Amino acid sequence: MKNIIRSAKHLQYIRSQPCMIGQMSGSQACHIRLLTDGGVGLKPSDCYVLAMEYRYHKMSHDLGEVRFFKEWRINPFIYAKMYVKMSPCNKVNNKEVLSLLDERINTYARIYQDQ
Repeated sequence: MKNIIRSAKHLQYIRSQPCMIGQMSGSQACHIRLLTDGGVGLKPSDCYVLAMEYRYHKMSHDLGEVRFFKEWRINPFIYAKMYVKMSPCNKVNNKEVLSLLDERINTYARIYQDQ
């Protein structure tokens, strides 16, 4: 069984942030599925969350994450780490999670951005 991190406090913090793309308020907590601990029918840990307004969140699902992030030239894990570092939640804002996100930043860059 995976050790999935759930944090209502972190998700509430994410929803209070402006959209990472459009900078508008009213963000949703958008979970990154690519390279994370989620699975079929299992939402990834809450440390893999981005603040996006509805239209961008929907677009990420409609286009698929790889294409969406590539078109916006975004390494999503850089943003996830930024949100975790500013989060008031100790479940996500800790050395272990930050180290994990650093690993994902590098892996994502190697696989998807260096093409």
